Amino acid sequence: MRQKILKELLENRDIYISGSELAGRLGISRVAVWKHIEALKAEGYEINGVSGKGYRLNDKGAIMPETVKAGLAGQLIGREILYYPRLDSSSEALKRSLKDQAIEEGTVYVAGKQEQGKGRRGRRWESPAGGLWFSFLLHPDLAMSQIALLSLTFAVALARSLDNLGPVCIKWPNDVYYRDKKIAGILLEMSGEIDSADYLIVGIGLNLNIKQGDFPGRVALDATSLMEEGGKAIAANDMLISVLKELNRYYREFLHSGFAGIRLEFKSLCMHLGKEIEVIQGPKKIHGINSDIDEMGNLIIENQGGRTRISTGDVRVVN
Repeated sequence: MRQKILKELLENRDIYISGSELAGRLGISRVAVWKHIEALKAEGYEINGVSGKGYRLNDKGAIMPETVKAGLAGQLIGREILYYPRLDSSSEALKRSLKDQAIEEGTVYVAGKQEQGKGRRGRRWESPAGGLWFSFLLHPDLAMSQIALLSLTFAVALARSLDNLGPVCIKWPNDVYYRDKKIAGILLEMSGEIDSADYLIVGIGLNLNIKQGDFPGRVALDATSLMEEGGKAIAANDMLISVLKELNRYYREFLHSGFAGIRLEFKSLCMHLGKEIEVIQGPKKIHGINSDIDEMGNLIIENQGGRTRISTGDVRVVN
């Protein structure tokens, strides 16, 4: 019943809907409506209640798990959708759950907002309400060297899911950019031995319906959102379905055919291929022309010292 009330609030997000109207539609008492509303608030949903008007959901991307599952036709990634209005981190919440219970492969944890979102190399990922923040569980029977390629594979999948929205490109290894500003990123975390993984958690952050002013500090200079670029809000449920479909499709392709074909797609989307770049590895900096992405996903840089193969680091485009 709680999900039904949430669905009514989502479908009427632009207006207040009275408790008596909700009670009539759902065949329950007004007191029962109030109790379910209070329970939803306790879960973290921001619901405004105004005497004489009713209830209104402060919707900045609330997800309806049943709606998302119905749009995925039984695929692996998304076989179970769990939505939490607020989490420290969707990946951390998923890892904690793995300690206490059996979690099906393909399960997705979605957060309305993250208070301790994580980016690459231990950095913080700003995750205010309005973004699409989620993590999913996989059990790939792959060596670690192959799992590293999934980082690039999922970057291609994420970029392809945004193809119809405008000019999207990738900064190695897995940051997705939209008109030269960062719009999404991916973080892979695994547990296991060097020749196989016990599990892999894939964390994804997509700046969906976030206003430029909601990005803190310097992040506002380098980041954008789909709403800012397109001028209108995007339905979070629909976008999550679209992204999960592409992630599942490319994961299946990788397991079936390897990285070769996906590598060509990555190269076609890479924003700095053929350009002068600087790769920062702690105190060390490597300059040169990014001439290729090799079959193991490494950057190939050419300069006066010859060819250098780069497996990790932060890329800055010089020109």
